Amino acid sequence: MDQLSRFRSAWIALLSRRRSRELSGTTHRLIREADAGALQRAGLVRMVVAGLLLLTVIAVTGGIELTNPVAVRQIWIAELTLTLFGALGWCGAWLASKRIAVDRLPMITAVLDALLILGNLAYTHWGLGIPGNLFAAFPAAWVVPITIAAAAIHYQPRLQAFVALIYVVGLSLLAYGGGSLTPAQRQQDLSEISGLFSEQANMVRIAMVLSLAMILILVARQSRVLLERAVRETTLRLNLTRYLPRELAPVLTEESFASLRQGRRTRITVLFVDMRASTSFGETMDPAQLAVFITSFRRRVLRAASRHGGVIDKFTGDGALILFGVPGAQDGDAGRALACGRTMLELIQRWNAKRRFDPPVRVGIGIHSGEVFCGVVGDESRLEFTVVGETVNIASRIEQATKNAGCDMLASREAVQEAGEDGLWTEIAHEPLPGVTRTMVLMRPAQ
Repeated sequence: MDQLSRFRSAWIALLSRRRSRELSGTTHRLIREADAGALQRAGLVRMVVAGLLLLTVIAVTGGIELTNPVAVRQIWIAELTLTLFGALGWCGAWLASKRIAVDRLPMITAVLDALLILGNLAYTHWGLGIPGNLFAAFPAAWVVPITIAAAAIHYQPRLQAFVALIYVVGLSLLAYGGGSLTPAQRQQDLSEISGLFSEQANMVRIAMVLSLAMILILVARQSRVLLERAVRETTLRLNLTRYLPRELAPVLTEESFASLRQGRRTRITVLFVDMRASTSFGETMDPAQLAVFITSFRRRVLRAASRHGGVIDKFTGDGALILFGVPGAQDGDAGRALACGRTMLELIQRWNAKRRFDPPVRVGIGIHSGEVFCGVVGDESRLEFTVVGETVNIASRIEQATKNAGCDMLASREAVQEAGEDGLWTEIAHEPLPGVTRTMVLMRPAQ
């Protein structure tokens, strides 16, 4: 018996981990969709920033005749860098729209951004022979804050830290990798690149500040939208818990809730459980003890239902109505209902052994499968989740039939056949069920 209990516990734990993985898979899918949207926005930002800066560079240099070869090369390399930067944004947005490499794209684009910017500065240092400690004078260095801000669109702290590390290391190598210069050498170098401090160059820097502001506005707006959505969904969940079973509220989307609001017919399995002779316990217990007793009973019902994926529609004093197949029907609903009934009886048996109740606590369980109406009814002042139909009535009558049958659990033949457990149950003789016009075949667990 101990080995059987350990095997059952291990099997239940395995099913729980499976449900946890399914939930994680759903969460991963939603996060992946959000990441794809962020990648598309980040790509659009790169294209807009690249276009704005490229147009600014062309505008401020178009009417000027440049004779300084260093300035000419700088403008050429800047235009090439901005063109590649915009092309990179377009590629990232396109790949994100096709859901290609969504998990790796933020890191790839961040590295390529850094290669473009640091490569521009490295060309200035080693290609044009300008000391690396003057990197801050070149407009390309002003793109660094822009790309760091663009990485914030993805809401990935590790990516943000990685991007910051790339630029800190790269700029440090440029600034301190060329040795120190004397004041006279610094003065000579600054005189040679004095054009970088002209009105035109400052106009490019102002455009970069504008680009940075635009990106931060987008990040702030995106944060606000996510915050409003989270608050709205949290408020919806809190409102739903007022009249929906607690198992339903966390998993309902706005679409599925709208479907319940309209109501629909669906096939489910219904389990009724009721405590036998509960009045005798009420007569021998004071109110405080009785409250603890009923709470302990309900806790075991909750444990059995949650273990097998049942939804508790309502508690009725010392009984409960548990549904399998809500909000959507699944394979094995009837089997899970029968397993829930067995688990419930086992938990009650352990409770009796632990507390040594005299008389022992007994329950009656009735299970039936069929079609029901399920939905949210009522007006805005009082909404209520309800399940009605002949199936619910029959399950209630089956639970009551356990009293005369001398059995703690009975199920209809429909539920047993749907669960595929015909060999585990035995048909019993019984009186016609009150209020049920058609003939019902009831079955009890085989001994």
